[in-house]
Amino acid sequence: MAISPEAFNLTNALIDVWDDGTLEDEQKALISACLPADVQKPTSEEQLAKLQDTVNACEILLSIRDTGAGHWLSAEGRKFPDAVYKVTYAVARKMYLAKHMTGGNVGASCETPSEFIAPFIERVKATGSHVATLNYDGLLSKALQEAGVLGGDSPFLLDGFVESFFDRTNLFRKKGYGGWYLHLHGSPLFTGRPGAKPRKISESTIRRKIAPKHVGRHLVLTHFTHKPRIISSSEILSIYWEFLQMALDESERIVIFGYSGNDIHLNRLISQARAKKDTIVVDWLGAGSTAVRQAFWNDQLGGDVQLHLLEDVLMFEDW
Repeated sequence: MAISPEAFNLTNALIDVWDDGTLEDEQKALISACLPADVQKPTSEEQLAKLQDTVNACEILLSIRDTGAGHWLSAEGRKFPDAVYKVTYAVARKMYLAKHMTGGNVGASCETPSEFIAPFIERVKATGSHVATLNYDGLLSKALQEAGVLGGDSPFLLDGFVESFFDRTNLFRKKGYGGWYLHLHGSPLFTGRPGAKPRKISESTIRRKIAPKHVGRHLVLTHFTHKPRIISSSEILSIYWEFLQMALDESERIVIFGYSGNDIHLNRLISQARAKKDTIVVDWLGAGSTAVRQAFWNDQLGGDVQLHLLEDVLMFEDW
């Protein structure tokens, strides 16, 4: 958001995907029926609770064996989960491929400023720190890959993928040094049908307008009350959250950067795991005054939070 508030605005992305032909009219009508009565198209995560309930119900009915007596769902109902996954993927893809929408570099791909990312990368390399992100975008992962920290033959950070395929053992540290890179709410690059080994699609594939098969299942885009259910149903995400617990346990210091604080499941985990560890929160001044945000973070994380409230969070360097 500090790099391009328009390009990384979730409401903008949801509206663009709704209007760009990603969905058929029949699919839009079914999705709209799951939204609050006064909402015609989704514009926020908070509106998507019933939509996720409906997807879950359809998935349960799709899993019931066929006895020849006819299917529990209509043809449209059987396709409904994939339509929702398609929307989720398209929104995350738009974030991943974000381009500047205003200013002198309109149309240029968004990138992480070098003056911000360089000290961060040096800190990760020097300390073997873990990195966990909630974002769908590739700003951080691309910068880490270019610096040789993520991917390659001997990375400092492990994300569980080797030659595009995911496995729990790929997160095991061979030399006892280095950290984990955990996409806690998924990535548009993650794909895989139920029961199959998850994999990562290529950069060239995500740039194609047509969505690949089986995308969106390893992405979290819903009301916060439903996020744990999606996480538990995804092999990748459930393992990432398990490793997040271990990362918190073995870390000496926790830095929370550019996060709204609205995901209760994450706040609860950090609060329970932090003990007496220094916990630093880097927050945006636009979210509220020092008094308001300090009270909020103390309440969410169990008190004694060191708050840095900045006009531009990219100015933070004290990793």
